[in-house]
Order: sequence, then C-alpha cells, then structure tokens
Amino acid sequence: MDKKCIILPMMLVFLLAAPSWAQQDAGNESTNVTNETASSALNLNYIWSVSGIEAEGPISMAVDQDGSDLFIRAKYEPEGAKAWNAEGTGSVEGDRVELSMTAQKEDKMVTTKMTGTYANDTVNGNFTQTSGGQKIGGGQFTAMWISPGTSSYTPAVVEEEVKEPVASAAVNTTSTDAAGQAQDPKSRFVDVRTYKDKIGPGGDLSGVPPGMGGSGLN
Repeated sequence: MDKKCIILPMMLVFLLAAPSWAQQDAGNESTNVTNETASSALNLNYIWSVSGIEAEGPISMAVDQDGSDLFIRAKYEPEGAKAWNAEGTGSVEGDRVELSMTAQKEDKMVTTKMTGTYANDTVNGNFTQTSGGQKIGGGQFTAMWISPGTSSYTPAVVEEEVKEPVASAAVNTTSTDAAGQAQDPKSRFVDVRTYKDKIGPGGDLSGVPPGMGGSGLN
C-alpha cells in the first residue's frame, strides 16, 4: 500500500482535532489560574481588634472567609457606654481589603465602610460612616488580628431600654354637697341638717334635693 495513502488521512485527523485540543488546554489553564487566585488570597480568618472608629475603645471583629469573600460579625463593649453588635460583608483582592458592616446604635442604623491595605498582620486604611443616607463620620482605622479563627467569638450583651409605664390620672369620684362637704357617691341618704338654713318659709331652696323643700328643721 502506498505510504501516502496512510499519512494523508492521519494528518487530516490531526488537523481536525487540533482546535478542540487547544480549547481544552485553554480551559484547563483558565481553571488553574482561578484555583491559584483563590488559593493565593490572603487569609483573614481571624478575630481582629479595630481601633480609630469608636472613641471609647476598640471594636472586636470576627472575619470568616470563603475564598476572596469575607463575612463579618463585630461588637463594641465600652465601659460606661452602650454596647452594640454589627454584621456585614467584605472582600480581599491582593493586599487590598474592603469591609462594610451595619450596627443598631440607640435609635438609628449606622453603616461603616472600611477600605485598607494588609501588611505585617495589620490592615490600615480609611473608613466612612453613614446613617439615613447621610455621611455622619469618617477617618482612619487600624485593624490587628488577635486570635486565629473565629470559634471563640461571642456577641456583646446589649441591654434593651426599659420604658416606664405612663401613670394614668386619678379620677376623683367623691362628690360634695351644697355646703362643700364630701359625700359618699354610693350612699342613698342625705344629711338633712346640711340644708337646715334653706328649708322652711322664706328659705333659699336652690341646691336643696327634691322632696326636702316642704319640711322645716328645728
């Protein structure tokens, strides 16, 4: 058999299969890059102490991580001030870290957005606080990890405000007679001596109960 008859069909099969092999190799390379990017993301799965945001002391922040996605729980427990808890999300890309958390502070919701750079076990950057669609604060912050993992994190104990009940106004059910003396509202009897100066001929009968105007008192 002529060798050309064998070689030509084999070359044709190779040429037809080459594009699919190239696509498969490209797909594998892309997958490898994605896996390498995910595995090379900074490990921020710690409990952090964040200073610079609250005046009375640091914020404790637990960061759980899934690849480049961050999930935040935070608390603030100052001495002599009201504590709060917060939740939020974030991301890490290279050495750049972005975090955002929202807390209920007394009668308003406050969102704190942090953007910083990781280096030497710390994150340094700037923060902005908003509430009700308005900027209410901002500045610089520093976060330093203090415990690996987040299993030891516990939320702050927040005392709920106790509202005192409004006392209802006392209703005076005691009635007074014409002479200004108090009478029992349940009594069916009237002390006729109270009206002795009005009962009788020529007396002023105004205020005298019915049926008592015709008799006099001695």
